[in-house]
Amino acid sequence: MQVTFWGVRGSYPVPGPDTVRYGGHTSCVEVRSDEGACLILDAGTGLRALGQRLAEEQGTSPSWQYHVILSHVHWDHIQGLPFFQPAYMPGTRIAIYALRAAADELHKVIGGITRHEFFPVPLEAVPADFEFHEVTPGKGFAIPPDFEIAPVALNHPFGAVGYRVRCDGTSLAYISDTAPFDRVLHKQHFLASPEEPSEEDRRVLDAMRADLVSALRGTDTVIFDTHFLPEEFEKFPHWGHSTPDHALDLMTGIGVRRLVLYHHAPSHSDKVMDSIEDTYRRKGNERGVQVVVARERMSLQIGQVTDPGVGP
Repeated sequence: MQVTFWGVRGSYPVPGPDTVRYGGHTSCVEVRSDEGACLILDAGTGLRALGQRLAEEQGTSPSWQYHVILSHVHWDHIQGLPFFQPAYMPGTRIAIYALRAAADELHKVIGGITRHEFFPVPLEAVPADFEFHEVTPGKGFAIPPDFEIAPVALNHPFGAVGYRVRCDGTSLAYISDTAPFDRVLHKQHFLASPEEPSEEDRRVLDAMRADLVSALRGTDTVIFDTHFLPEEFEKFPHWGHSTPDHALDLMTGIGVRRLVLYHHAPSHSDKVMDSIEDTYRRKGNERGVQVVVARERMSLQIGQVTDPGVGP
């Protein structure tokens, strides 16, 4: 199994001279099985370039199907969908999976970004056929022929879900977006400032953390939301994101080989990202975890360590 990063930023895209080496597009990761099956994790602005590559592969074939799994439907994770080139090729089928109360609501969300006020081509006019699937944390599902998916709930405003992906005898986890599980429990409303969790909130947070640790245990590679530096997090602990230190705390002692820092803050220039890489590569070595910083177009081979099959 191999992963390729097409978008690595959070919040909004920032391509330009200060983000050349790490990239400026928002969340999108391609997963390929050894047999060539394709899975797409999130659909930020990085999806456009991936779509161009996939359209070249598709050529004139009318029977291709793509599977797009969304962590949640905030703008920086769906912004690339209207620009996904295979969607404009007749005969293409696109299955979209997301955390929603019903598939019909998901259809409305995705269709909403192509309303005539925002985009010239409505979803109904796109040649591809769309399918919408609800994801439930704790309820695994398969995407034939190669992928087994285990969703897990994350701590993010209005909800988000992470995924453990099993394929080719190994596993990958994609965890974006999430806050840590101590200070704030995010619910179905925006927090203008931090709210002290109640005793019941703390029980929920403890259970969420335990479920996530279970999902990550023994995973070869974990891609994790490390949007903030520690000093930034102290200013915005209620925004629903984590730091590299939070990620390393979760990874330590549970058999994770490699941590990929991901969902970089738009304010983090290449120079800042270099410093982050130097600092956390050293911290990771001290804990026995290889730390890598995600860059656009970077590919990683997954599975240099056999998956013991531990997880939800």
